[in-house]
Parts: sequence; structure tokens; C-alpha cells
Amino acid sequence: MVALLVILTIVIALAVDSIVLHRQGRSVADETLQPIVAMKLPQPPQGVFLDQAHTWLRITSDGRLRVGIDDFLAEAVGQIDKVEVPAQGTTIERGSPLFTLTVKGRKLVIPSPASGTLMSANDKTQRDPSAVVRDPYGAGWVASIWTRDHHAAITPLRIGAAATHFLREELHRLADFMVPSGSMARVPVMADGGLPGKGSAASLDDKAWESFSREFVNASEQTTPNA
Repeated sequence: MVALLVILTIVIALAVDSIVLHRQGRSVADETLQPIVAMKLPQPPQGVFLDQAHTWLRITSDGRLRVGIDDFLAEAVGQIDKVEVPAQGTTIERGSPLFTLTVKGRKLVIPSPASGTLMSANDKTQRDPSAVVRDPYGAGWVASIWTRDHHAAITPLRIGAAATHFLREELHRLADFMVPSGSMARVPVMADGGLPGKGSAASLDDKAWESFSREFVNASEQTTPNA
């Protein structure tokens, strides 16, 4: 009888261990098999002007310049936790900070594509920062600026085919950037070549994040694109 109890105890213990190991293995598999979603090919809409620092502006019917981030940057960061905009009436110079995005606790300072006076911030993106990623050219706009010289504001910017070409080139540049940063796993192999995964920039370590910001958003010199 005692021997039977010992055998039953051993069998039960082995069964419990098997269940625990099975659950742990399934949990690890669930974590490692999360699908990598590739960034969408950038496709800026008609009527928006793009800056090389990955902001866009559109001239509204009342003459204001509505500003947001382009779809390349939105896809690269993947999520935004907070949007900070200076006070109304702040004087803004082209290339100076216009607003700040918080991504996984880290700041990304976004320079202004034009000079002018800050008129308003988008209440929707203040309440729901994820809108900046979901609809960057629409409901996800961030701030509006008033400028006295609309021609000067749009002259350094790209529009139409030139804007689309620029963003496609930036997408491939990001893929090259991600490989030496140790994030090759975030670059899925697509039929048309390697494309970064959505949110791949947010997965970078702090040093690489600073490099991403410097390389793609806060370049030291603003250049005028070729006609």
C-alpha cells in the first residue's frame, strides 16, 4: 500500500511538472513568435509640403500652416505616449523645436518646418497621442502656425512626387541604419527587399535612439531640396 502511494505521488508530481513546463514553453513561444509588421511604404497625400526633418505642413483655408509628422516617422516610432507643444503665441523659427514627442519614456524633439507664431495645438492629439501615428496627415496633426510669408515657408519643402521619393529613400536608409545598430531582427525580409518593422526605432537602445534622432529628425543643417 505504501509503495502504491509513493508511485502515485511520483506520477502526480511528474504530471504537475509537465503542465508547468508546457505552459512556460507556450508563454515563451508566444513572446518569440510575435509577428513583425513591416513599415508601410510612405505615401504623403496631395497638398502637403514635407520637410527633411519629417514634418509636413498644409496651408489651411484661413492661411494658417497646419503641421504634423509624416507617415515615415509615424511608422518608425510606432507609438507615441505624449505630445508637448509650447504656449500659444510662441515665436518659432524654421529648424527650432516646435513640439516634443515622448516614445517609451524617451523624448523626440521635432523641429519646425517653417517660421512663424504658434497659434494652437491640436486638442485631439493632446488627449490621444496615438492619433499622431494612426492618422498623421489628418486627425493626428499637432500644431498650427501663422506666418507672414507663405512663399518663404514652402520654398524649402518638398511636395508631390519629390516628397514621395524622399520618404521612400528614407525608408531604405532606415533599414541600413537598423542593421549596424543591432536590430536586424526588426528588419523583415520582404519580396521587394528588407524593410524595417513598424516601431523599430522605438526598440533601439538609448544610444542608438539618440543617433536615430540626430540622423533622421534633428540633422545639424537644414538644406533646400533640389528642384
